[in-house]
Amino acid sequence: MDSVFSNSAFYAGEFRHQLDEKHRVTIPARWRRNGAGEEFLMVPEPSGQFLLVMPPQEFEQISAAAATSPGVTPRELRVFLRQLHSQAQHGASDKQGRLVLPDDLCKKLDLKREIVLVGGRGRFEIWNVKQRELAHAEEHPTYQHVANMVGL
Repeated sequence: MDSVFSNSAFYAGEFRHQLDEKHRVTIPARWRRNGAGEEFLMVPEPSGQFLLVMPPQEFEQISAAAATSPGVTPRELRVFLRQLHSQAQHGASDKQGRLVLPDDLCKKLDLKREIVLVGGRGRFEIWNVKQRELAHAEEHPTYQHVANMVGL
């Protein structure tokens, strides 16, 4: 198993931040890797609950995983990759570690004012606060079940 402390990005924790009027969010200092100009791809999560943000390498791994998944037909792969790539938008952090979120994605996912950044290994999620609270409550029994199974 690969170490989580390698040079690749590893996002853990949950942070509440404010979006400013230009839809900029400050990336937590412990999540920053390369300073200003760190590149990200942003794509809405398939069910439309939150925004996925990831380095280009993680985005490429998702594409590769789909391409090598035995249960995905060639047609399904084309459709998936078309949808994934057409919805993805590029972004880069500035000197202050801020990332500008695209207006259309903020509107689509109801991201305004206070938001929640949630770590997820090689990517992180940006949630509307109320949506995150609902999802957290709904997901907690699953977390408890798996935690018990793995001996946490």
